[in-house]
Amino acid sequence: MLRRSSFLFGAAFSCLTLLLVTDAWAVSKVKILHTFQGGKDGARPWATLLLDDKTGTLYGTTEDGGNQSCQNSFDTGCGIVFSLTPSGTGWKYRVLYRFQGGDDGGDPRAPLVTRPDGYFYSTTTGGGGSGCNGYGCGTAFRIKPGTWTEEVLLGFSSYQKGWYPQGKIAFDRKGNLYGLTVSAGTDADGVAFELTPNVAGKWKETILYDNAGLPYAGVIIDHLGNVYGTTDANGMYHEGSVFELSHGKRGWQYTDIYSFQDPCGTFCGGTQPGDLTADENGNFFGFAALAGLAGCGNGYGCGTVFEMTENEGTWQENTLYQFRDSADGWGPGYGAPTFDRAGNLYGATQAGGKHGFGTVFKLSPVKGGWKKTTLYSFPGGAGGAEPIGGLVVGRQGNIFGTTYIGGVQHCKGQGCGIVFEITP
Repeated sequence: MLRRSSFLFGAAFSCLTLLLVTDAWAVSKVKILHTFQGGKDGARPWATLLLDDKTGTLYGTTEDGGNQSCQNSFDTGCGIVFSLTPSGTGWKYRVLYRFQGGDDGGDPRAPLVTRPDGYFYSTTTGGGGSGCNGYGCGTAFRIKPGTWTEEVLLGFSSYQKGWYPQGKIAFDRKGNLYGLTVSAGTDADGVAFELTPNVAGKWKETILYDNAGLPYAGVIIDHLGNVYGTTDANGMYHEGSVFELSHGKRGWQYTDIYSFQDPCGTFCGGTQPGDLTADENGNFFGFAALAGLAGCGNGYGCGTVFEMTENEGTWQENTLYQFRDSADGWGPGYGAPTFDRAGNLYGATQAGGKHGFGTVFKLSPVKGGWKKTTLYSFPGGAGGAEPIGGLVVGRQGNIFGTTYIGGVQHCKGQGCGIVFEITP
């Protein structure tokens, strides 16, 4: 099931299409590192994993499971932080922290981020107080490795301050934290926010931009301190955009630097772009789950992989690949693209493939475009289904990720998700 939005908003720029020339299937070795059991074990991993290159340990979160004080539609529990550490006998799984709900926060969807202070930082979509229909508007938190104790940096205190942060956060050079909320604000379209620490250890929230266009993804920051992200509803065609928040003498200025177009010809609910990643040249790469060729049911696009390049202040979008139909892969997930050392780009689709439960794919730069290779097609059931988050690539070229459902038949029969490793 693709998770999508059906809201609108609006602004646009130039577009150049660079389509791939060939497609291929590859035979890859796949290993399931952990199958979530629900309950205290955790359930429903949403966010991209964090890989420690030195130890090979994987860190992540699940939005369900853990403590039994939260109740939602799939599984009891407010979510967890977990680790998977390689050992001589396989992988050792450990629950590091169980969210308690209420002021503590619950249901994390954003990836964990590290800083030089050694803490893990992220957000939860709920908790942090009693606002936003009594469930809480969400939190920003950090966890101290070793003791694995949690500190809530800020509970979003009201609907006006933002509700439901679920995308990746980012820090500037001064240690200020930036992010987006999906909803709330003046027009219920989300906000872009900054959290600034002070000498007393408290964090102050500043709204940088209201009416943020239903941003289901997070932000990245360039070397000048400008903030970039995607929306599901802003842009000239009301179908999503890539935006820039630049900091000038008069404060923060919001600009849609690219507008996605409706693949249906009529309104069909947004193109659903995800997190961005940047290369060493300052180019941005991303996925748009419902953009591109309208061949995946009800007129929706099957998804695209795109690049944003800047030349003397003008941004241009290059479409690197358009998924053709459901068999090719449908709906690349919310996580950002990731690269290996050879410059190959990796991602996952939430659905489609040989079995209809999602794929892992690679785009390799070739003369005249990009070559797409499908590395794996999820079988559903115990083998996992619906990889929503992004992928990470290890030093040896192995690919790690999660599926939102599948695995053992807990979590109302859908499975609670898995962690997997692919050796191309």
